[in-house]
Amino acid sequence: MDASLFAQKVGPTLLHFTLAENLPSIERNGLLRPITLARICDVPIEHLMLRTEALQLHSAEVSARLNSQAWLVAGRRQADHFLDGHSLEGWSRQLDERLFFWPYRKGAAFAKSLTDRGDFAMLEMDSRRFYEALRDQIDLSPINSGSAMRKPARRGNWIYVSAKADWVEFAENRIRRGLTASRDTVVEVSLKSDISPVLLKDLRIENAR
Repeated sequence: MDASLFAQKVGPTLLHFTLAENLPSIERNGLLRPITLARICDVPIEHLMLRTEALQLHSAEVSARLNSQAWLVAGRRQADHFLDGHSLEGWSRQLDERLFFWPYRKGAAFAKSLTDRGDFAMLEMDSRRFYEALRDQIDLSPINSGSAMRKPARRGNWIYVSAKADWVEFAENRIRRGLTASRDTVVEVSLKSDISPVLLKDLRIENAR
């Protein structure tokens, strides 16, 4: 996959949602994964796992309130049925090693999950520039990998397919496993690295709110 195909498949823009109160720290420090924030704030990663409420992290350098993982915890009783090679705790941890982005048409559902926690902000990024700068760290998923509501889709490390892979490798990933009958589309884009303030400024579309 190249930048053009990536932009075609996810749309021209990617969205990242965060609580509005996090913006000053993001503008100073860039977009940092929960695991990075925990290290900076000297908080054991175990304290982040399976959090059912938003969690405040603070240090001299950063201040951030993390979203809860209530949508994942909702599937606790079904974990053996939808997780391959992970405990629920292990899946929670790997989520905190990523930053998550949404194709424009898929972002509304996730945004609704933030409305009970106060004002939220939407960071809009140019998909082509995002791919060109970060291709080695981008994974694609056909599901919201952090949600286990209702009848959660089966998942394991295999649900994440590198954005550098051939498109068919992603689109037919679940067909090959006998889980679906038709090709997948991109529901979620995740990043296995932080984004520096300088790069974030370059990726963002200026008229985004």
